[in-house]
Amino acid sequence: MGYRNLTECLADLERAHQLVRISQEIDPQLEAAAIHRRVYQAGGPAVLFERVKGSPFPMVSNLFGTTER
Repeated sequence: MGYRNLTECLADLERAHQLVRISQEIDPQLEAAAIHRRVYQAGGPAVLFERVKGSPFPMVSNLFGTTER
């Protein structure tokens, strides 16, 4: 399946319960990496960090963490 943009991809992952949103502000240097590593090692879902310290943009991680995704 192809997506026209990342928003479509994230919406599809959310419908499939393969996306977790984190709305609390996180530090992109250490916190994001620590969360990503733990989720990836557990075979968990993609993670959308909605509030990234120092950035006006959200950040997504573990998008391709499993072969199914």
